[in-house]
Amino acid sequence: MDQNRCLYHEESLQCTDGSFFVLFSPLPTPRIHRSVTLKLSVYTPGDTQHVNGPLLFLSRAEDARVKRIYYRPDLSSHSPLLLGTNGRGGMLRAAVSWGELASRYDALLAANMNPEIPEDRWVMFTQCRAWLVYQDYSQKICDDCFDSFCFQSHARGVWRYQVPTGQGEHVFLTICMEMVPGENSMRMVFMRDSAKSRQGMLADHEPVRLILRPDIESRNFHETTKAYQGPEHLWPGAVKSDPDGFTFVPEQDHRLNLKISEGTFVWEPEWQYMVHRQIDTERGLDADSDLFSPGYFSSFLEGGESVTLSAYVTESQDSHVPNQKPRVRDMEPEIFEKNRFCKPDEALKTALDDYVVKRNDLNTVIAGYPWFLDWGRDALIFVRGLIAAGKIDEARSILKQFGQFENNGTIPNTIRGKDAGNRNTSDAPLWFFVACADLVRIQGNEEFLDSKCGDRTIRHILFSIATAYEQGTPNGIRMDPESCLIFSPTHFTWMDTNHPAGTPRQGYPIEIQALWFAALSFLTRIDPSGDAGDWTNRASRVQASIFSLFWLEKSGYLSDCLHTDSGKPAAQADPDDALRPNQLFAVTLGAVSDPTICRKIVAACEELLVPGGVRSLADRPVRRPIAIYHNGRTINNPHHPYQGQYEGEEDLKRKPAYHNGTAWTWLFPSYCEAWVRAYGNKGKNTAFSWLASSAPLLSQGCVSHVPEIMDGDFPHRQRGCDAQAWGASEIVRVWKLLQALD
Repeated sequence: MDQNRCLYHEESLQCTDGSFFVLFSPLPTPRIHRSVTLKLSVYTPGDTQHVNGPLLFLSRAEDARVKRIYYRPDLSSHSPLLLGTNGRGGMLRAAVSWGELASRYDALLAANMNPEIPEDRWVMFTQCRAWLVYQDYSQKICDDCFDSFCFQSHARGVWRYQVPTGQGEHVFLTICMEMVPGENSMRMVFMRDSAKSRQGMLADHEPVRLILRPDIESRNFHETTKAYQGPEHLWPGAVKSDPDGFTFVPEQDHRLNLKISEGTFVWEPEWQYMVHRQIDTERGLDADSDLFSPGYFSSFLEGGESVTLSAYVTESQDSHVPNQKPRVRDMEPEIFEKNRFCKPDEALKTALDDYVVKRNDLNTVIAGYPWFLDWGRDALIFVRGLIAAGKIDEARSILKQFGQFENNGTIPNTIRGKDAGNRNTSDAPLWFFVACADLVRIQGNEEFLDSKCGDRTIRHILFSIATAYEQGTPNGIRMDPESCLIFSPTHFTWMDTNHPAGTPRQGYPIEIQALWFAALSFLTRIDPSGDAGDWTNRASRVQASIFSLFWLEKSGYLSDCLHTDSGKPAAQADPDDALRPNQLFAVTLGAVSDPTICRKIVAACEELLVPGGVRSLADRPVRRPIAIYHNGRTINNPHHPYQGQYEGEEDLKRKPAYHNGTAWTWLFPSYCEAWVRAYGNKGKNTAFSWLASSAPLLSQGCVSHVPEIMDGDFPHRQRGCDAQAWGASEIVRVWKLLQALD
């Protein structure tokens, strides 16, 4: 069914064993992805059952498009988001629905106060309410007069409003918003379009008054503002007003400056109490916060005139005001008729720049907006996408950044400010190998391996990791000498939820073995000492051990983890039967090369697919229970642990679902890659169409970005970070890989 229209109707046929089946002839390939409904009716002697299932018919990948222009009907079910970044960890995050605040992370200016490294962002400018006034008639700028929104390259957003002025006339108000590169600063340009004798528009010589009322805070972006806890009395006195703006200094090291280019600032403080944020409610968080406004800006606009509101945050008194502003021609009405769509890989290649930020003299990666900082695993997976996109300098810088952190085979799991002490990861050091191998392959030489990284070379660091994995790292990672597989302590993989432990996976996780195989294979090619044969022998043993210990013949897929305690060999571990997507890396990294087994793996994992994502666990019973405990009691069904919705209180609801059914975007391209590994070039078109099912995600949430996760259950609502680094980079990487196939 396509809405209320029946496309096909078929009755079932009976098999000799008494079961029934239905055959539908294939539909023509649609020009764009097409959503339809499969309606099943099952008739039995005593009952009739009706079931509906959603289907998505995929277009060809070359026809996939990402929306860049949004009109009023596009806001009926949800408001897309604009993400702006400054290259140093700061963030602008604004809903296309002007003034909508759905989350505590929504802010027009969330500054990174440290100029050298990424740290928790500090929210100081939350929203800006706006009105147009003509002949004492005030019209609020909101969805009621929304005309369109245009997303431009480099995270610039342009809004257009058709504002009534009475007597059948109106004006068009265009608003351009963006962050200033390298600065804790953002700016908004408000331009009244020229009437140009167009019918129904107010004459250019008739001025309208623009009122802008900024709502401000001073808080860590994870927190909320409560006026009664002190700000109600302290913040009004922390504002110093000037004719063209004000300075807000609630603490000595947080200073917000707002200035208008043409107009005046009027001191008229007010509070908004209990501003509700719906997404925070869904996440089980305190959803109500208070906002302070010290006054409003007033400016008059005739047709064709514009005014700029600039906001910047500093730690100390600073007269520097970034004066660069958007070009007026980038705000002309014609931009809404051009470039209405772009290709997914083009959008994401540009989006990659939002995640690359400064850390001292090198680069690092913001794992996701709005709340993540730099994570080792995420950064090193992200580097692969940078390499595929041709951003080689950035990739080299990030690899050197994390290479400097290597110590006894460990690399930071997370870095919080200057603290790199969390090294609870068994996969980040191995992803370092994979990223280096990608770089060497694309450059066609080993020059990078001999480049300096601190007081060592990259090659030295790689061998340091491998030696430590064989002999044992300080945090408990160690190679089993019998199987050559790698033991991983609890919570050391990307499935790392803890307190409560959702997926501890202590033992021998499958993707760690695939990564180890890739590392050993790379070492055989770059070892100048003549010991390449030793690495080759270990790689062969890993390959053999994966087949003998992980392969579940009756199930037709690989065990996700061989569970055991530290010091126990892999041969004595307990293999689980959880169907998870981690086994895809055994195919994509070459640890499993038998075509028949590869095809069985991708066939089994097809059960996990959703448009643009892969479920972290299949919705089926498991033989080996996965029990999750909280305060001494079981909070899930251990024998059917799938959870298809990621919402509610963190410990009781979201953490148990995070890796047990929630769909992830970063893994999805690996399924497409595994498909062509299994079926060769003849599988390219199928894999490409699957990959292109990610395209709608770039238009529905954070514009031109992909979310971290989605609900495993239909309608697969976007959850978690709405702009995730490795989700974007992996699509770019595999898109380029598929394009290169003949």
